[in-house]
Amino acid sequence: MSDQITFTVDGVDSENGHVTLGLFLERIEHLLSALNGIDRIIGESGSPKLDYLIIKATHSSPLAMTFQPVPKKRAQQIPRDYIPRCHSRFFKELRAVQRMEPISPDVEPELREHFRDIALGVGQDFKTAAISNGEERVELDKTFEANAKKLTTEEDCSFGAYEGALDAANIHGQKRRFWIYPTVGPRKVVCDFMPGTGDQIKAALGQFVRVVGWKFFHPSSPYPVRIKVQDFEVLVHQNDVSIESLRGIAPSATADMSAVDFVRQMRNEWD
Repeated sequence: MSDQITFTVDGVDSENGHVTLGLFLERIEHLLSALNGIDRIIGESGSPKLDYLIIKATHSSPLAMTFQPVPKKRAQQIPRDYIPRCHSRFFKELRAVQRMEPISPDVEPELREHFRDIALGVGQDFKTAAISNGEERVELDKTFEANAKKLTTEEDCSFGAYEGALDAANIHGQKRRFWIYPTVGPRKVVCDFMPGTGDQIKAALGQFVRVVGWKFFHPSSPYPVRIKVQDFEVLVHQNDVSIESLRGIAPSATADMSAVDFVRQMRNEWD
């Protein structure tokens, strides 16, 4: 199987089959974000290790652009099978969306949104689109778009609090968002914050916070995928907590047992 990826898009008849630059760039941006998201999963890293060379571009029925994945210049040496693994995983998730099969649990909500937005507007903004690799072709049609929307639908919600490290924020965009990274559960959770709180968000960057608001869930997940924040507070930073500071924090934890017997019982249970 070739590691090359070809994206094709055919414009609507009212534009004589042509595609506007803005629409094409927007779809390419979502495609790149989806590829980078898979890259991060495979590499278990916060930064993608791959870049993409444009090795072919045509404009004749339909517009098509072919990309060749290559290691980033600044990336450390990657395993020989790294590019094929990323490529295979990307098409695996595409097929899952196309067939409405379970998508992998480590594909986070933000990444699912990029899969959805690659096909968003099919039949209106553009006539057809597809992603192929020479051996298989995934049509970004109405079925793909509908299935991708179902994967990003939030059906359950509850009001409550959630904690995590606030390490990224989009202060000035149309979608005012920041991301928290919990110690358990999902790798990160997107948080929509209220207007007028941007300065507070910036001041809290890098800190451990508790957010309070409406938590939205996918039906199959016990963890929130998005939080509409009503309030938040900065907690003591995790790095500031020492073993010494925990001394005496729970004096009744062992009940009537001595600390030695309590630890021994725990070890027996672990065995």
